[in-house]
Amino acid sequence: MVNEDSNPGLTREVLQRDSPVAVYQQVADVLVDQVSRLEPGSRIPTEESLMDEYGISRTTVRKAIETLVVKGLLVRRQGKGTFVMAQRPVKMLNRLAPFMETFTAAGMKTVKGLIEYKWMEKDKSVPAKLVSDDNLVLVIRRSYSSAGWPYAIAEIFIPSHIGRHISLADAERNSIYQVIQDRTLKPLQRAEITVTMHEPPEHLADALNVRGFAMVPRLERTTLGPHGEVLECTVTYFHPKGFEIRAEVATDVSPGQEPMVQTAAG
Repeated sequence: MVNEDSNPGLTREVLQRDSPVAVYQQVADVLVDQVSRLEPGSRIPTEESLMDEYGISRTTVRKAIETLVVKGLLVRRQGKGTFVMAQRPVKMLNRLAPFMETFTAAGMKTVKGLIEYKWMEKDKSVPAKLVSDDNLVLVIRRSYSSAGWPYAIAEIFIPSHIGRHISLADAERNSIYQVIQDRTLKPLQRAEITVTMHEPPEHLADALNVRGFAMVPRLERTTLGPHGEVLECTVTYFHPKGFEIRAEVATDVSPGQEPMVQTAAG
């Protein structure tokens, strides 16, 4: 079923019309088994093929597919069909690392694309933590996709005194962390990260394929130097069904010490 024009993995299943399990759910259960055998990014049979295969209506087929879409196993691409969701990368928040490492760690072949490189005056779209003496900031907008599916778009805001050292070629080739360290010799000390749900920005909705979603995950990262100076602010929007954000935290309890539990009477 890797070939979009053929459906070799689909076998006929006999649906139990008198079963208490709805027909669409029976079809969905069969598709789950089929999807588990396919490569991420593979296209599943068309609605017409499934209708012919099972002798069911288009409404039933669509309900079955929607069941798997909601579970994050399938994804629809307008005008192209329905595809197996590619592997879900995991963004760990425990260390400062280039964003591409998230995909590399998941073993994914990922395309990083430069959408925009421009200078602009600081306005309300720029994170408040970013300070620029001359009111100018460099904006680098990047997309991250795998198997033709958009996973995230990052908007990187850089103060002018750092941005003037970063060329278009730098932005195209390297991670922003690598560029900042190479061009300014400023070490990265720490980052402050906030994760929220946010309405998809109009200028990114099509590129991230999130029209129809009321909210999408938004991660704002402010990277600081050794003296607390802001080196960059990145705002990343993720597709809701294609990403996980995780963090590992440790207790403050020392080894051998019992945790203190405080209770309040209500």
